[in-house]
Parts: sequence; C-alpha cells; structure tokens
Amino acid sequence: MSQDVMKVSVLVRYLKSKLDNDGYLQRVIVSGEISNFVNHRSGHWYFTIKDESSRLSCVMFASSASRSKFIPKDGDKVLVQANTSIFEASGQLQLYCTGIRLDGIGDLHVQFELLKKKLYEEGYFDESHKKSLPLYPMKLGLITGKNTAAREDVLTTLSRRWPVAELTEINTLVQGEGASTQIIDALKKMDKLDLDVILLVRGGGSIEDLWAFNDENLAKCIYQLQTPIITGVGHEIDTTIVDYVSDKRAPTPTAACEIATPDIKEVRQTLSLLRQNLVRKCQNDVEFSRNSLLNLQNSPVFKTPSILYEQKSLHLDYLANRLIGSKYSVQSKRMQFDKTTQNFHNAMSQLVMQLKYQNTTMENNLKKSVQHSLESKKENIAKQIQLLDAYSPLNILKRGYSIVKTEQGVCTSIKNIEVNDELQLQLYDGQLRAVVLEKE
Repeated sequence: MSQDVMKVSVLVRYLKSKLDNDGYLQRVIVSGEISNFVNHRSGHWYFTIKDESSRLSCVMFASSASRSKFIPKDGDKVLVQANTSIFEASGQLQLYCTGIRLDGIGDLHVQFELLKKKLYEEGYFDESHKKSLPLYPMKLGLITGKNTAAREDVLTTLSRRWPVAELTEINTLVQGEGASTQIIDALKKMDKLDLDVILLVRGGGSIEDLWAFNDENLAKCIYQLQTPIITGVGHEIDTTIVDYVSDKRAPTPTAACEIATPDIKEVRQTLSLLRQNLVRKCQNDVEFSRNSLLNLQNSPVFKTPSILYEQKSLHLDYLANRLIGSKYSVQSKRMQFDKTTQNFHNAMSQLVMQLKYQNTTMENNLKKSVQHSLESKKENIAKQIQLLDAYSPLNILKRGYSIVKTEQGVCTSIKNIEVNDELQLQLYDGQLRAVVLEKE
C-alpha cells in the first residue's frame, strides 16, 4: 500500500467540504415519502425521505420548521428544499432541509386547511345558520358549467324524479381564473328570483380543477343567501369549502338533485293513500250524518211539534205568575220600608232631643264643678299666702331682730366672730356696718 493513510475524520471532513462546495447539491428539491418522523422537544424535525428504491436521512432545524405551514406525518408525499452534507460525528449523508410542502396538492392543500379553519372560527359553518329545505320545491335554480356531464346528470335526475318543477339555469365557468367570480354573480341573481332551492354542481377533478369552489368570497356569498342552497361538487371523496358553508352538501351532482327533490312516484303513492283516506273519512262522515238524520226524523219533536211550544207556553205562564206575585211583593216591601223609615226618623228625633238634654245637663254640672273648684283653689292660695307671710323673715325683723353677716355669710355663733371684725347687720328697713369691740 503505497498510498498515504488518512484518518476517518479527515476523510469525512474532506467529503463534507466537497459536498458543501458543490452548487449542484445545494438548495436541491427532493420528492419522496416521509417516514420515521420525530418532532423533537427542541423544535427540530428528524425524519427519513424515501422512494421505492432509496432513502435519505433529513433534519430540519427549529428556525426552518417554525415557518412551515403544516407538520408532516409518516406517509406524506412531500417536496423538500435542502442542502446536501455529511454529519461528521457519524459520517452519515443527510439532507439539511430549509423548506417543505406537500407534493401534488402541496400549497393548495395548506391554503385549503387554513381557509377552512378561519371560516370555521368565524362561524360560517354553524349548523344553526343553515336553512331547511322545502319538501316540495316547485322552482329550482341550477348553476353549473355549460354542456357538462354534471348538468346532464341533474337534468336527467330532475326529469325522472320531479318533472313538475320549473328550472332556472345559469351556466358559468366551473374551473380556472374567473370561475368563482362568475359563480358569485350567478348566485346573487338567483337569490332575487324567489326560488325554492338553488343547486350548485360540478363534476369531479383534481384539487386544482375544483379550486374555484374554495374561494373565500364565494363561501361568504353562499352564507349570505336567503335561498336554500345544495352543493354537489366533485365525487364522493371531494370536499370543498362551499360544501361546508352550504345548507346541504351532496356527494355528487346527481345526489344534489335527489336531495333537493322528492320522487314523483312516491308522491303519487302518498297522494293516492291520502285520497283513499279522505274518501274513507268522507264516507264515514256521510254515514254518521245519515244516522243522525234518521235519529232526528224519529225524534218525538218532529212527530209532535206541539211539544216544543206547549212546554214553552207552560213555562211562560209560570214566569208570568211569578212576575205578578213579585209585583205585589214589591208593593208590600215598599210599605214596610216606608213604615220602617218613619219609625227610624221618630226614633232619631227622640234620641237627638234626649242627647241635647243630657248635653245641657252635663254642661251646667261641669260649669258648677269648675266654679266650685276655682273658688276652693282661691281660698287655699289665700291661706298659703297668709302662712308664707307669717313665716316671712321681714315680719321677724319688724319685731326687733336682725341678721348678722360676715364675709363668710350669715353668722349664727360668736365663735365665728373675732374682735375688730366688720359685721353687716340686716334690719327691717336697711343695713348697718359695725365693728366688734368685745366678745362676751
């Protein structure tokens, strides 16, 4: 072995630099199926992308994964944008992904899910808003493509099930640019025609073909319609935004017509049963009325009509006698009332006179009692005055007594007076000031 020996790490590093500097292997778009997908708690995604014969390990760092509009799962067909390199620690070739989208439906599917979630949260799919369908619609509206299989399916089904209905048809584009705008204009026109129900139908196709029916403005237009609407867009596996917002979703155009209309054969059978029931009911009513008539014919009233007025005449005589008796009774009651009234007046007069006499007597007695009480009070007051006068200090002073006062007040003992003290003597008709010369 004449060649130089190199370490594994050196070889891996060399291969990595070759790959990293190869512009053809950077920012490549690779298609394949997701397997072994791991959404790590760090935010990084680890997965394998494979086809029928090969597989590659992939990593998508959190900074790139956070910008993705969806989280992939095992089995998804995807397109990834990636840089090709080698993980030095294991020497493993892997793709460092910077973008990912679903293959085939890809971005359209993501847009569909985002719009579906938005309209759901805004209440456009609420069941409480959906209008009920008429049982027997007589005026139908049809919006579909011109000369399409979906149109023929509806016309054939309508002629078979409910040919009595009047059909108003507007043909529009059902795919491609401008299709949703034409459908919106057609819906607004039909909503003003006083129709019983509107059918919006189209045959099957890819998600790109049906994309006009995933338009947000179209969904909001359907939500605002006053006329009930049934959508039958695509086949059974196809579901568009208009199917969620319409009043009723049908899996196919044929099913849409079947949902909107009754089967005329079943209606005729129902009418036949109703007719039989009505005839039977009428026959029963006629039979009952005939029996009632026979009973009336055999009634004693019809055989002897005088029974009616004879009984009434007897009752009338009875009432007349009561009325006459009531007249005399009223006269008697009136006389009793007049007599009672007179007796009442007399009794009231006597009572008034008696009360006046009692009042006069009580008034006189009261006056005498008050006069006597006043005189007694006056005498008692005079005696009290004399008694107060008798005990008055002034009368005592008239008899030669006097009141001795010092600065401390009235003096009653010589113990409270000292020689040379000044005294105030209260006499009957005035006061004197004196000085104590001697105590005995």
